[in-house]
Amino acid sequence: MKNLIKGKKGFTLIELVIVIAILGILAGIAIPRFLNATATARGARIVADLRTIDSAIVIYNAKTGKLPTADTDLTTAATGDTPTTFQLLAAWPVPAKGSAVFPAKPTTTVTIPDDATYAITDGRGTINAKTATDLAEGGAGYGK
Repeated sequence: MKNLIKGKKGFTLIELVIVIAILGILAGIAIPRFLNATATARGARIVADLRTIDSAIVIYNAKTGKLPTADTDLTTAATGDTPTTFQLLAAWPVPAKGSAVFPAKPTTTVTIPDDATYAITDGRGTINAKTATDLAEGGAGYGK
């Protein structure tokens, strides 16, 4: 800082311009990362939901000796003396809608359609016929 007026101190114009330039560079680096964070979180949530459904399917299979055929097999509480259903999920999850980024293709943004649903397909939890393995570990992936 230099003495601008006798007895008063302040920042020079050059110092202020340098600080603004540095803040602009930092914002230019950080903003794209933050914009993608929501889509990455949405993709992670979908994979986590599918893994939870897969875990419930494994437990159901261990208790009954068969695979569930409907989501109600995992969400309906047992009744009677010989229960055939178990409440392994509090409620059937609803997939996050909008853009998502999955670990299998971190550079690809996918749009999850409004009609996307979780289902049980061949003993696995799926979203529009894609499993957690497809989405998270480099399998077929979701989308194109």
